[in-house]
Amino acid sequence: MLISCTKKLQDELKIKLEKAEKQDLLFSWHANSIIINRRKTVVLVNDATRYSIILYGLKAKDFKSFADTISEYIMKAMLGDLIDPEIVNKYVSDCGECNLSKTSDRSLISKLNKGCEAADIFRDYFVDNNIIQPVASKKANNNVFVDIDNSITHPNELFYDTLTKRYGIPVFKTTAIIMKIHLNFEKMNVWRKVAVPFNITFSDLHRIIQYLFSWKNCHMHDFEIVDNDKTAVRFVISEEDMEYYSDESILLESQSKIADYIPKYKKLIYTYDFGDNWQHIVEIENMQLDYDKNYAVCLDGEGDSPPEDVGGEYGYYDFIDIIKNPSHEEYKETKAWASSQYWHEFNIKSVNYDLKML
Repeated sequence: MLISCTKKLQDELKIKLEKAEKQDLLFSWHANSIIINRRKTVVLVNDATRYSIILYGLKAKDFKSFADTISEYIMKAMLGDLIDPEIVNKYVSDCGECNLSKTSDRSLISKLNKGCEAADIFRDYFVDNNIIQPVASKKANNNVFVDIDNSITHPNELFYDTLTKRYGIPVFKTTAIIMKIHLNFEKMNVWRKVAVPFNITFSDLHRIIQYLFSWKNCHMHDFEIVDNDKTAVRFVISEEDMEYYSDESILLESQSKIADYIPKYKKLIYTYDFGDNWQHIVEIENMQLDYDKNYAVCLDGEGDSPPEDVGGEYGYYDFIDIIKNPSHEEYKETKAWASSQYWHEFNIKSVNYDLKML
């Protein structure tokens, strides 16, 4: 494997590199050191596909061991993208020993610069205390690049297709959990059925539910695993959130895989916005083998989700009564407010587009 390093990265590595002979572009990467959110970040861009891997919050010791650990970082990033472990192991094996060189190809340097720009665009998705940034990397790799010849490239799709052609097996081969998620309403049916990759975290599931119900991720949330009508485990966003609970087993959602709890447990409760208190009852219906995607797919659904800050369940009932009655004295004001909240009717095609881009 060849890693072509910019002058900035060479300075961080405290080495001076020479040019190297070109290798198979699939096993070659360009790398640069930049600052994002005031932290040292390395962006790796695959020479053949533009597929990016973002390494965040690197310390002096990480740069010192860079050549020895880069293969491990690439392997973990690919696994985090839910690429079939068989392909990942073959790819890392075929990469061989890591060799560092200085950059020389202007075309590839240009692609690296675009990769760094994409990483910076998605800085809000970076997670502290985690070198590998799967969410920000996935966002960057879903980005569209237009080349000089006006061809359009999605780096992730090109990387997946190239791996499939190289190794002759599907790049994704996992199990999916089929969930039915419904808002806990007395008077309305609002629900979604979704296929979710088995090996994601509860943080990933949070983002999926946000898109399923058109939430805007602007409030707190947590998950509860329910066993015999009691909370068996609770998953929270941060260590600070753990201080508010004392009776249950409490874990960080970003470090907890749903596969460790499902299908052992059949019911979860996802609560979003502790003021409006939107309770989503998550029921596990079955498992789907040989799932060939690394993203969730909405299979069915009914009912429109409430807009943010509508005032809870009964505030939503009042909202619906007004928005469906153009002659109501508050109709114009309510419709304008709904528009400002980006409220819209459930559209499964739109939801699935967002889930794929998640």
